[in-house]
Amino acid sequence: MFLSFEVPIFILTKNFKYTILLLQFMVLTKESDFVEIDYVGRIKDSNKIFDLTSEALAKKEGIKSIGHHHYGSKVICLGMNNILSAIDKFLINKETGKTYTLELSPEQAFGKKDPKLMKIFPVDALKKQNINPVPGLQINATGLLGTIVNVAGGRVTIDFNHPLASKHLLYEITINKIVSDDKQKISSLVQSLIGLHDHDFAVDIESNKAVINSGTKLPKDIKDVFTKKVKAIIPSIDVSFSE
Repeated sequence: MFLSFEVPIFILTKNFKYTILLLQFMVLTKESDFVEIDYVGRIKDSNKIFDLTSEALAKKEGIKSIGHHHYGSKVICLGMNNILSAIDKFLINKETGKTYTLELSPEQAFGKKDPKLMKIFPVDALKKQNINPVPGLQINATGLLGTIVNVAGGRVTIDFNHPLASKHLLYEITINKIVSDDKQKISSLVQSLIGLHDHDFAVDIESNKAVINSGTKLPKDIKDVFTKKVKAIIPSIDVSFSE
């Protein structure tokens, strides 16, 4: 990051008095910085919120739940594409403590709809799995998340495109601060790289050694990749797992 500080400048006025001006230098983000952000994501055409970090705003807007959403500010590492690539790039070289508005085209967000991902299944095939097919219902079929778009003639049409495919999106993002705490950094990497929620693990750091305590038994290859990734990003920290 670029440091922020104030420099006093002494200016001699017409009355031979010195006036002190404080010039404030901005804090700008850079690649590999960990930053804490808050955001609201909306579909441009309808202004409907599809993602946000503020629980207070969710309650104000009458949003009960968005999937398995957990509210609260998020910590991400810039340049790692923890979020959409277009947002990741946008947040580099930006001033902290400010809110930015960003519009994403479908190509920058979740792509355009692919007709090949529209599949037709017999109604009976879903009912055998105790699924009552109705339009709008999201289901997991053949290992993919799909949305039922039509039920007619004993057949069900399921759209396996991303729910936000072909949508223009608006993001309002606040960069709260650049994170310097190693515990917060590693916690954010566990969530983004391994997929564990912060309630499912704990990070303890002592003498530059970080231990990740998790009730989930992770495959060795995942742990190996994770430890190498952390070492590349935070060279001063050695990571191990306790399960």
